[in-house]
Amino acid sequence: MEALKLKLALSVAIIAIGIVSVPFLVSSTNASSQQATGFLIDFEEWKVTWTEMDISEGLDPFEALSIACKAHDLSYTTEDGTVKEIDGVISNETHKWELWTISPKSKTWIKEPQPQTIDLSQYTIAAWAYRDDKGIPTVAVDETGTSVYGFRQAQRTVSLSPALTEIIGSLRGVETLVGTDRYSIHPDSVVAGHKEGKIKIVGDFLNPSFELIVAQRPDIVFCDGSLYSHHLVIERLRNSKMNAVLMYGGENVQDIMNNVYIAGIAMGYEVRALEVLGILEKAQKDITGEIDYGMRPGEVKVMFALSSDKSPWISGSGTFVDDLSSSVAGKNVFSSQTGWVLINSEQVMSANPSVIVILTTDYAATQSEYDSIIRSLSAEWRSTTAYKTGNIYLVSESAGEMSQCPSPRFVQLMEITARILHPDIFTDIDMPKYIGDDYMEYLTFTKHLDFNY
Repeated sequence: MEALKLKLALSVAIIAIGIVSVPFLVSSTNASSQQATGFLIDFEEWKVTWTEMDISEGLDPFEALSIACKAHDLSYTTEDGTVKEIDGVISNETHKWELWTISPKSKTWIKEPQPQTIDLSQYTIAAWAYRDDKGIPTVAVDETGTSVYGFRQAQRTVSLSPALTEIIGSLRGVETLVGTDRYSIHPDSVVAGHKEGKIKIVGDFLNPSFELIVAQRPDIVFCDGSLYSHHLVIERLRNSKMNAVLMYGGENVQDIMNNVYIAGIAMGYEVRALEVLGILEKAQKDITGEIDYGMRPGEVKVMFALSSDKSPWISGSGTFVDDLSSSVAGKNVFSSQTGWVLINSEQVMSANPSVIVILTTDYAATQSEYDSIIRSLSAEWRSTTAYKTGNIYLVSESAGEMSQCPSPRFVQLMEITARILHPDIFTDIDMPKYIGDDYMEYLTFTKHLDFNY
């Protein structure tokens, strides 16, 4: 029964994310007042130095730099209103130290061309960051524009979505969990915690209970920015002076990576977060490197659907599945759509994908189930190149659940996708047409990622 409820919740959540078009409300509370304020020095590659200081008192950026460097025993050099060097990292023709700021209620870093004129009291957070012309600083605020720095070490945490629970698990932070949504079933230690009563259920993914959350006396609550109900509950939590972070919705790989970093910073698990990010980055490079170093094919036309229905819900742009496919030389035939979208059968026929991947939890990963799906396909599906060449794949059971959860395991779905799209490159394993609870058997690059704490 719980597995059935999970399937329904994941499907409803994906559909809800795909059809919501109105902007979410941003919390109007002064949530950052519950945290310390401070200043960042950002050296790239997630290497960020945070210094607690009161920037509301009208510090200028050079005063803040001096305080930060003194606190961390870093050298620095300034000249003519610019920063030339910090801790031996020198501005050059391609990379420069420049001032960046985020304004109240904003999530966007802005580069300041005249740092000597800036009054830091006008901003939520600011940083001296070492970047090239296209780079931006490391994520520093959550979905509401609230700083993610300055929280105390977490002892009691609550997670309100399966993806965020998996992130906490990857950080080896399950022992801090005192509450999760009903559908958090990974890692295994979370399920054990539910059974033992150490981790309480505080509502389901779509409808968290404010009262049950508060009853767990958490140090910090992690909410999912993709759901309107989470925007509402975080505002109530902050109005009650409780620490809460509204994480990004996981619409792309960068969102997932940012969420790992944010959780690590907010919980005081920064060292482990950097380890996880390094593992994820290496896995992505290992997979894409196989495609780059081989005879790279043209992009493979692919459709990702949530069912084999005649008129299915499909992945458009703005989904992490779409992002994964493009990173492994897949061309989503519905990238002109946004989010998860219901299309008609004629659109399936006209798009004519050469590969179709059905991402679901509604079918068993068996030959008989797969054969039944193929026999029941509509005439429009049968007209596609994917059907004619036998390139329709079923990703179901636990692999299907993974495909609908923007967590650190996205790299395993990335490897599965790469193998499906490029069997001529990834020749070490023959991919079956249906993949389920046994998906680990079809991985090599990401098989030994140990996030199951």
